[in-house]
Amino acid sequence: MLWPSCLNAVSKKSNLSRALFCSILIAFLLPVSLYSIEPAYLPVPQSNQIRFQAALTPEEVARLQEALKDGYKAEISFSLRVYEARKTVFFGDLLLYETQYTYTARWDPVSREYLLSTSTGEQSHFLYWNDFQSAYTRSPLFQVPPQKGNPVYITCQVKLKPKLFNPPLQILNSVGPLETLESRWVRMDKSP
Repeated sequence: MLWPSCLNAVSKKSNLSRALFCSILIAFLLPVSLYSIEPAYLPVPQSNQIRFQAALTPEEVARLQEALKDGYKAEISFSLRVYEARKTVFFGDLLLYETQYTYTARWDPVSREYLLSTSTGEQSHFLYWNDFQSAYTRSPLFQVPPQKGNPVYITCQVKLKPKLFNPPLQILNSVGPLETLESRWVRMDKSP
């Protein structure tokens, strides 16, 4: 009587391992979006300037609006890098210029408006969510240095922190694992 129970145990283990193997295989083969936000290029009239915008999903927009209404701050950073293309095998392309610009947003329940602070200290006030969201997800105009000879290309990235603690608990921003959405570096082949 011991023999059939042993066979049942072995068959159950093999089904479990087969199920685990299939679920891992399916997880790697199905297309999954690793980056939920994506930067998109916005055309500007001047050839030595560039602007891009973060494309958020409707769920991210709802979470951002809810976090602001709950009293949290939110932060978005736009990073830009300019590379000179080189045809070398070992050293790669040369980084010419790198800059970052950050917006911090919060909801003011007294004046019932959204406040947007820039990294240069400027503040903007928005009464309506759509106006605020458009300004918050759009980068400033970045000045691109002039081309020296070899072709140049631009890469950009967006990082969004939808929940930041306010000053009394601000130390938790650096300690705790807060939700941060980070896009991949997107290459834009438009030469300045």
